[in-house]
Amino acid sequence: MSKSPEWLTLALSNLEFFAHNPEFKHEFGHDYIADRCNVSRMTLNRNKKYMKRYKEVREILRGFKPTNPATGPAPISGYKEKLADEKAKTAQLEKDLEELQLRLNDCYQMLEDHGVDPQFIYPTKMKKHKEA
Repeated sequence: MSKSPEWLTLALSNLEFFAHNPEFKHEFGHDYIADRCNVSRMTLNRNKKYMKRYKEVREILRGFKPTNPATGPAPISGYKEKLADEKAKTAQLEKDLEELQLRLNDCYQMLEDHGVDPQFIYPTKMKKHKEA
């Protein structure tokens, strides 16, 4: 079995540093590790062992939001934020739908006021107009 190159050991130890110290996530990247190991990014990208661990560490770091480095990073699940965003989007869409329904009803009323049968122009939407 062949021995791992010296740069690989150094690169993996750098990855472990980032995995255990997520407050430095702003420095994380191939360029940082390539500079420390004196190899090119392509050399790093070709190594399967390095790339596997790089992807794992990147996922770990995505789970932390940046905070003050003195207090450390705060882990986030993201579920509460995503749920709040989805609720806000849903509420906005419902509001838009109500406004559009009112505009449609106004259009029907204008057509009736001018003596045009709305069912002749919009036959599929007439039921909603009569219910409103």
